[in-house]
Amino acid sequence: MARHHDTIEILVTARHLEAQGIRPTARMVRLALGGGSNAAIAQALATTELTPLEELIRRRRDQLDLELTEARHALAALEAEQARLDELAESLSTLDKA
Repeated sequence: MARHHDTIEILVTARHLEAQGIRPTARMVRLALGGGSNAAIAQALATTELTPLEELIRRRRDQLDLELTEARHALAALEAEQARLDELAESLSTLDKA
C-alpha cells in the first residue's frame, strides 16, 4: 500500500535532492520518500513552480496556529461546561444532605 505524503514533505525531499546536485523527478522523489503516488508527487513538484516552498510552509504554519487557537477556545468552553456541571453536582449533593 502506498504511503501518502503531503505536499510540503514532497517538496522538502525534492529540495534535499537538489542540494545533492540531483534534478528531482517524480520517480526519484518517490524513491527518496520510500513510496507514494507518482501523480501526487508530480502535482506537488508542479505546485512549487507557482508557490515557493517557504510560502507553503508559512501558510501551513498560519493554518495550524489558527487551528490551535480554535482548539484552545473549544477546550476552554469544555472546561467551563465541566466546571458548571461540577457546581451543579455539588449543589445537588448539598441539597440531599439537608
